[in-house]
Amino acid sequence: MISVAGWGIGGAAGEAKAADRTAFYDDILTQEADWISSMPFASGAIPTYSDPISNYGNKYKVVPYFTHFGLLGLLEKPENGSVVRNYMDWYFARLNRSATATAPAGSVYDYVVETDKQTETPTGDFDSTDSYASTFLDVVRKYVEVTGDSAYALQHKSDILLIADAMLSTQQVDGLTWAKPSYPVKYLMDNTEVYHGLEAIEWLSGNVFGDEAAEASYRQRKEDVYAAIQGLWSDTKQTYAYAKMNDDSLLYPDWNSFYADATSQLFPIWTGVLAPDSERALRLYNTFNEHHPGWPQLNKSDAFPWAIIAYTAALMGDRTRVDQFLASVKTAYIDQAHPWPWYVMESGVTMLAAAHAKRLSDSPAGWTMTNLQDGAALTEQPYTVEGTSEGIATVEMTWTNEGAERSKSFRAEPVGGAWQLPVDGLTNGDYLVDVTAKDRFANVMATQRLRATIRIAGENPIAKAVLVSDRDTLRRGESTELKVLAYREDGATPVDLGGASIGYETDQPALVSIDDQGVLTLKGMNRDMQALHVWASVTKGYDLVRTDTLTLGVSHEALTMADEAMDRTSAWIADRQLDGGAIASDAAGQQIKPALSNIGARGLLLREETVPNVQRYLDWYTGHWNWGDRYGIYGSIDDFRLNGATGQWTSTGGYESASPTIGTFITLLRQHYEKTGRFGLPQSNLDLLTGGIGIMRSQDADGLMWKLPDEPIKLLRPNALTYQGMTDSVWLFRHHFQVSGPADYFAGFADALRNGIQTRLWNDAAGAYDLSSNRLGEKQTADWSKPEDAVAQLSPVYTGVIAADSETAQSLYAKFNESQPAWASGGSFNDFAPAAYAAALMGDQQRVAAYLGRLLTTVKRAGFPDGWTVEQAGYVMLAADAIRSMPASASVSIENPEAGKPLSNGVSQQAKGGASGADRVRIELRERFGTFVYREDIAVQPNGKWHASLKKLKRDVSYELTVSALDAYGYPVSGASASTTFQVGK
Repeated sequence: MISVAGWGIGGAAGEAKAADRTAFYDDILTQEADWISSMPFASGAIPTYSDPISNYGNKYKVVPYFTHFGLLGLLEKPENGSVVRNYMDWYFARLNRSATATAPAGSVYDYVVETDKQTETPTGDFDSTDSYASTFLDVVRKYVEVTGDSAYALQHKSDILLIADAMLSTQQVDGLTWAKPSYPVKYLMDNTEVYHGLEAIEWLSGNVFGDEAAEASYRQRKEDVYAAIQGLWSDTKQTYAYAKMNDDSLLYPDWNSFYADATSQLFPIWTGVLAPDSERALRLYNTFNEHHPGWPQLNKSDAFPWAIIAYTAALMGDRTRVDQFLASVKTAYIDQAHPWPWYVMESGVTMLAAAHAKRLSDSPAGWTMTNLQDGAALTEQPYTVEGTSEGIATVEMTWTNEGAERSKSFRAEPVGGAWQLPVDGLTNGDYLVDVTAKDRFANVMATQRLRATIRIAGENPIAKAVLVSDRDTLRRGESTELKVLAYREDGATPVDLGGASIGYETDQPALVSIDDQGVLTLKGMNRDMQALHVWASVTKGYDLVRTDTLTLGVSHEALTMADEAMDRTSAWIADRQLDGGAIASDAAGQQIKPALSNIGARGLLLREETVPNVQRYLDWYTGHWNWGDRYGIYGSIDDFRLNGATGQWTSTGGYESASPTIGTFITLLRQHYEKTGRFGLPQSNLDLLTGGIGIMRSQDADGLMWKLPDEPIKLLRPNALTYQGMTDSVWLFRHHFQVSGPADYFAGFADALRNGIQTRLWNDAAGAYDLSSNRLGEKQTADWSKPEDAVAQLSPVYTGVIAADSETAQSLYAKFNESQPAWASGGSFNDFAPAAYAAALMGDQQRVAAYLGRLLTTVKRAGFPDGWTVEQAGYVMLAADAIRSMPASASVSIENPEAGKPLSNGVSQQAKGGASGADRVRIELRERFGTFVYREDIAVQPNGKWHASLKKLKRDVSYELTVSALDAYGYPVSGASASTTFQVGK
């Protein structure tokens, strides 16, 4: 019997451990109380951090919301009551006494404080009005409770009630509050804090003010808010919506998104909306930990410690994670003189967590396993493993086959102090068995490792399996058929694999796909990749055998001209990517213009090996965007410039235009989602990027976008790019988030933008678009002789403003070719890259091929053109990808050898067939499940026939013959090939 019991607190050792733990908590409480109480200015204000920091312009900043949490923790040491009282004096003195459109009476602004610690300047804004007020009411209540100083609250009764009014000033008919008057979003986090604040003012009204009517009124308001919060719950999703937008759409969390999605789900617990011992609270808390298991060790995507999670854990009774978190922050911050990003809120909430953990009692826990011993041999399945437990919620067991390196897990929940775990579905072999006992929070309370063997007899056991491939070398996009051969003990007698399960694996899973039939396709390749490795696991009955590893060669030869263009161009874009993920927009790597880089990143999505580069770029973009900028626009991003002297990248402090930059970013987000199935932003971010403080911040009444708020001009191409981004946002709302409310809402504004382009910028007399329109309605017409003007006329085509097959598009493209007749055969590469993409969408394969062929000739000789940008490279990628899927411009056929027909007259054979649309064809011969034989290019005869002598044939061997039409540049024409298989007789 294996017994792992007795780790609960008990006896002299347990008492010593409890004493050490109490001293640990007390040390944290003392250090943090000392730190917070050292921070107040003479005015009573308490800044976010103890020193001026760069985040605040090397000054101090007072953010009341943060300070309130600091004081709630500080009051765990009641002797610090005077510090709290002085701050409340400061807060009362700075109440906005009169309401404005953006600031309710009873609100308080954030303040910037100079380094003299005396000169205070209000910012004129705050993060919220509901939460600032609610958390202050929490402070007042706790101050009275721990100090007994109810007289102070009575003295400020009218101000306290004014603050309660401010808290509820943005409450809507559904019972929920907006964050602030200028920000009409109803957040779960804010409203749970309002619930808690109403609980505080209810208590103050009854226990301090002696006003039973007010107490009852606030109690009813609290119950109304509670009911409104429950209206955010989804039984289907088993989560709360973390926000309700102004159009009543609900934003549900992506658990993988740390803030605000996942963290918001904990706020109902610590605010008392949910009882910590409720089933819903436990489910939400455990789900959070499943998705963000590293938070106690400060291992998460957010730089701040997030002590509020530890406080929630303490309320839940999860001492294990609380202690881990407290140990982590003590080492990283508390014992290191509190470096940033430690700040007053983290300090105060850490005190709350430590104080509550100090009050927790320990529960005994124990576990035994009675009928599985180390070295056990099982000869039948299922087999039920049994044991007993106390204080254990789950027992998990993982069996790992040491030979095949495959694992299977089992799980049981104890009932009445006993557990049973049926083990089944394991194949023969030697196993490592890992057993884990967990508490109700999924904390590991005990582990055990042992070895066991499965030996169940069966018919025709497999002793050896071999993996073979019908091709020994692959180019990008090519496939090969894999086959498994199995043998018995003698190594020669084959085993019938009918009914067997075969699983294929490779060392390049991101670049290789293998279907259930064993067809392997090389989707992409890294630059230094010369080979790939693949193997298979064969399961038949209780036998599990792994084949030897098969090595396949990788050829970097492009299959078509479009592929060569994409290979070279994607590599060029990838070379512009910096270590932090940004993509420099110019050839020299001196500038970052995200509006251009967004297009280049779209190109990278078209090559499997550079898809991870795009995720790095998305992470960089979201890490540097403005939230919001000097115009109040959210999601914009500044251009950056490399300082040659320092080697540092610095912001230019601005950008050319926000709406097309955000629009092209959203287009990139959609295409990345379609490629990978991953979307890293919460729904609220997409809402903000698209809406009135994002793209639509620049939208005029006619639907068009201004270039900048202080540069009132409406430009054709930026508006077209913005339209594409808005339609992609609508698509994401419908297909990823699956919400019709915001999709329909933004679709209306996208339609208005399209209508603006089609009515305000379309010039009937010219039969073309005007390039711009200013505030006075003055238009700039296009000069078709200028490449940039002519190319701009095609932007509505490649952004979807007009359909490529529409009469308008056909007319514009005809005028473009008339005015720029040599664009494909001799024009500037840089000017006409977007035109190549538009031409591809129009189906003009001939001109796109001419442009790409000429570009490749130049690149091979001298590199990419001077002044080449990642935007132009991105459009080349899009154009090349588009023509790959067009109908082939040529065709070939094979008349001889006939498919499947044995050749019985020796090893000298003639192959022949027909070809149209090509002057030359390429003959490729390979052995099936063997090696490549040879390749030869031959001319097509005037009558459209080709013929060739097949060389190097061997008797009793199967072959595959492939014939491809070649274009004028010597590349195989996409889609213009034919294959046949034949066998040479003995």
